[in-house]
Amino acid sequence: MLIFRALQSKNYRLFFAGQAFSNLGNMMKQVAIGWLVYRLTDSALLLGVVSFSREISAFLFSTLAGVMADRYNKHKLLMFCQGAVSLNAALLAWLTLSDQISVAILIVLQVLFGLISGLEMPSRHAFVNDLVEDKSYLTNAIALNSSLFNTARIVGPAIAGILIPLIGEGYCFLLYAILSFSVVLIFLFIRYIPIPKEVSKRNFLEEFKEGARFSLKTKHIRLILVLVSGITLLGVSYMVVLPVFAADVFQADAVVFGYMTSAVGLGSLLGAFFVGAKNNAMGLDKWILIGTIIFGIALGTFALSPYLWLSLLALVATGLGRVIIFTGSNTLLQTIAPEEKRGRILSFYIMLFMGALSLGSFAIGWVTDLVGGPLTLAGGSVGVLIMALYYSRNLLAFRKSTYKVMRQSGAA
Repeated sequence: MLIFRALQSKNYRLFFAGQAFSNLGNMMKQVAIGWLVYRLTDSALLLGVVSFSREISAFLFSTLAGVMADRYNKHKLLMFCQGAVSLNAALLAWLTLSDQISVAILIVLQVLFGLISGLEMPSRHAFVNDLVEDKSYLTNAIALNSSLFNTARIVGPAIAGILIPLIGEGYCFLLYAILSFSVVLIFLFIRYIPIPKEVSKRNFLEEFKEGARFSLKTKHIRLILVLVSGITLLGVSYMVVLPVFAADVFQADAVVFGYMTSAVGLGSLLGAFFVGAKNNAMGLDKWILIGTIIFGIALGTFALSPYLWLSLLALVATGLGRVIIFTGSNTLLQTIAPEEKRGRILSFYIMLFMGALSLGSFAIGWVTDLVGGPLTLAGGSVGVLIMALYYSRNLLAFRKSTYKVMRQSGAA
């Protein structure tokens, strides 16, 4: 099948297997943390604060992470990060199972987890490019990663929704610790020889600034960054308040919360399969616009729906639209970014994404406490559709410049 072409690479197959364990455990952990916080506090604001603490630390550390991805061995960096994630999850499990957990401790652990994630993400995204020998399969490999992540969005929350009432949040965290450590063992079998690089004499901040300046001065890269940041700030943080809709709007429990998160994952998986079937990055610019419109309309439908079945269908559509936006944007960035700046450009992209996500998570929790979830997400859907209008007005110029770069690099 076309969607599995990139798996012809043994190194990429091992990376894919490791990410399968990591993503599955991470989605279980996110559902368990969301439910634990809401069970302890009954506060949408604190849901946002806990999410904000993780994302803002990832945002702050990503300034250095992209430089490290360009400078150092990405394989070893990823193994270190997965080991640190395993220790963090094990500590979270022990504190929860021993009834010593509190929101303050959760915030501290989430800050530490965010620092690790901020270091890991640019290396993980750039590492895909290194592992796929045939660069014509790069779009497929990125889409496969997205499909894997979104399969975990379906399976992980469903498993967590079943396990939380049976065994509690603590054992979900323990399972995540085990799965994360297994990733380190799998990555040991990857045979990766990094391209020798001249050791830079400049400091980290200078190198990061160079990547940031290039990203902002290059119009087609800047448009992707603005679009992704705006959509993330205005719309993507809706995941934070899903426990509020499950518990308050539909008067349900963790099982329905798991269904909601799984519905997003199902739509995301469909979007990943769609993007992954494409032979190259040509045409993704148009589909990013379509995905933005789908996401905006679906988010508004979910916000105002009084029926669970309609809400779940709307969540499927949000997942579909969101993955088309972000997988398409990621693929275009990796395709048009110069090799020597790829890690830093991806780092700047992730920094803006995490900054917008952290601010959006905090804001959506706060506004939801003030006016309720439905009105909050309805306002977000309007903002996303405004971003679609902004992008559409720049689409022709964007296509002209990106296609030129792709033809020069042989990616078209």
